[in-house]
Amino acid sequence: MVSQMIKLSNTYGLVLALAISIGCSSKKEITGSLRITGVNIIDVVGDGVSKSPMDIIIEDQRIKAIEESGSYAVNDNIETFEANGKYVIPGLWDMHAHPDDPEIWRMNPKDEEKDRLLTLLVLHGVTGIRDMAGDLQLAKRWKRMVLSGELIGPEIFAAGPLIDGPDPMWDGSVGINGPSNVRQVVDSLISEGVDFLKVYSLLPGDIYLELQRYANEIDFPVAGHVPYDIRPSEAAQAGIKSQEHFLEILKEVSTESDALRVDEIDYGNAKSRFEKYLFRNQLMLDTYSEDKIKMLFELMAKNNTWHTPTISMWHKNAWFESEIKEDTALYRYLPPYMRRYWQIGENDHLQNRDENLLKLKQDQVEVYSKLLFKMYLAGVPLLTGTDMGANPLCFPGIGVHNELEMFVKAGIPEIDALKAATINPSIFLEIDNEFGSIENGKIADMVILNQNPLDDINAVRDIASVIKRGEMYDKGSIREILKSIEQEFKQ
Repeated sequence: MVSQMIKLSNTYGLVLALAISIGCSSKKEITGSLRITGVNIIDVVGDGVSKSPMDIIIEDQRIKAIEESGSYAVNDNIETFEANGKYVIPGLWDMHAHPDDPEIWRMNPKDEEKDRLLTLLVLHGVTGIRDMAGDLQLAKRWKRMVLSGELIGPEIFAAGPLIDGPDPMWDGSVGINGPSNVRQVVDSLISEGVDFLKVYSLLPGDIYLELQRYANEIDFPVAGHVPYDIRPSEAAQAGIKSQEHFLEILKEVSTESDALRVDEIDYGNAKSRFEKYLFRNQLMLDTYSEDKIKMLFELMAKNNTWHTPTISMWHKNAWFESEIKEDTALYRYLPPYMRRYWQIGENDHLQNRDENLLKLKQDQVEVYSKLLFKMYLAGVPLLTGTDMGANPLCFPGIGVHNELEMFVKAGIPEIDALKAATINPSIFLEIDNEFGSIENGKIADMVILNQNPLDDINAVRDIASVIKRGEMYDKGSIREILKSIEQEFKQ
């Protein structure tokens, strides 16, 4: 009897060992170049975070697999980053950036100095940008260098030169003299390789409407400033794809809109150009209509007119004197030409800063924050952008963190703020099959955070690692690259 029991026991042990062996060998094998283990995935297509930590396997710049830990087998030689419960988001986008801002060309910047701005973007988790104006040939050079690995930089969608009126505001712009010249200008820009058309403030209304009509005809995107001659509602109905900076909105929704448009308001004691500027802008702040706002934003939502508020830019300008005290340490990573231009007296955005102007600017930011939340509630599709370039304290990369913080302070939930910086830009640019979320087959652009950004959006500032097209930059690498940039620009 004992002998039989021993035989049965041995047989059971063999069967168990065989079962374990079969179970192990049945695990699917996954090859790859990089594996991230135990990471919580923020789902920006849905509305939350993965139910449990997952493993992400990357190969050839793409996400090859997303698996439960222990459910697969990999080669021991694969590079592994142990996330240990950290959080991963898709790479962020700055949808209004100027790494080659024509406003600063007067400072004679070198291309190599501008190159570093692109690297700074990536080191702070910004893996894609919409370049809203600059030298198109330089943008093409950046695209080549980023794709070849010569330069650490983001994906770039570039406008090339601004399209403005006959007497353009900035250097390098293309001025259009009349509607009959629109087709030639647009065809020329497209043949040169622009990704979209950027319209600007001084473009006369009839020229803008003809440009938009022709762009619609050839199915080419138009974005930018709502020209002074055009209402935001008119631009939305005409087909502009995105409007920027809240421009012309307060003028349209004012109860004094008609008088403001033809400049037939009673200025009272305001005599100088600056005094009239203060009066006009204060009037718009004091007379906006909630009913008009509701109608405008419902129209924008219906027409799928996107908006890039760049509210952090407005905030940094309004509170420059106090904000610079918080941001001084970041200047060490800026090229010398940008440090010089970000000074009161030198910068076009830092003029006439008396107490009346500062109060006006600060009141504007408060109203813009309310408008931003109303846009969100109305369903206007939103994009994060910073106006990085000439605008002081709009630091490369960090500006997107500031913008996200401002979105949330305005009342937008963290997940929807993140969408404005990740999946929304990809949908807007029609590349969401490749970018914008963490899914199998997509380009591996992602940011690993130490904390959950859905609990506190400022978690985007606490970066453990950035992955750009499958290339990982961990905390140590980021620190070393920043140090080298600081040394390069040390004066």
